[in-house]
Amino acid sequence: MTTAMNRDDLVKISIMNKSYFVPGEATIMQAMEFSGYQFVRGCGCRGGVCGACSVVYRMPGRSELMTGLACQSRVLENMQLLQIPFFPVNKAQYRLDLLEASVEQVRALYPDITRCMGCNACTETCPMEIDVMNGISEILKSDIEAVSIRSTGCTMCGLCAARCPAGLAPYLYFLLCRRLDGRHIKKPFVDVLPRIEEIESGTYEEELSRLVAMNPDELKQLYQEAQKDKRII
Repeated sequence: MTTAMNRDDLVKISIMNKSYFVPGEATIMQAMEFSGYQFVRGCGCRGGVCGACSVVYRMPGRSELMTGLACQSRVLENMQLLQIPFFPVNKAQYRLDLLEASVEQVRALYPDITRCMGCNACTETCPMEIDVMNGISEILKSDIEAVSIRSTGCTMCGLCAARCPAGLAPYLYFLLCRRLDGRHIKKPFVDVLPRIEEIESGTYEEELSRLVAMNPDELKQLYQEAQKDKRII
């Protein structure tokens, strides 16, 4: 594949400790596929939304470990990279309807949050440029709504947890705050509860069964017709 390209257009990188020449304009994800890797996991939306394609890499001569999302980050000459689509953390189990929207509730489920050192490594790591450290501070000050707003762009990639020296998992705290805000603080949209009742009563079961029975070509045609109707409106 590389013979069809100008050698000047290629850069040398290391993937999982093996060297490859890849297009210099490629994202890390594109470069890995160009090198023969087939994504079975760690590849979702490909647009920086799902956070499934976390990577860490190091540049020669630099001591710090760099992070990013493979679908967003461009390859660099001589970068040494490794994909980490999942980072192990301690995730609390809870029933949202039984919780209170309070900092005491967050601390009860995640008592380690008070170990935050204020080093700001989480913020510097976040590929979505969220001020993670101040989000932790807002949780400790009982401002659940502010945290919910601040963390709206969080993709749950887990890179903040991977870089935290205190072993915290800020993205899980943010998820809990958004859930508490949506369930206990903000008022539901007027159409939500009636729609939930319709779903639970089986109103859409027949339509869902019809869609499941369709083959891919039929689904594509149905989707195209639906988009055409939207344009007419």
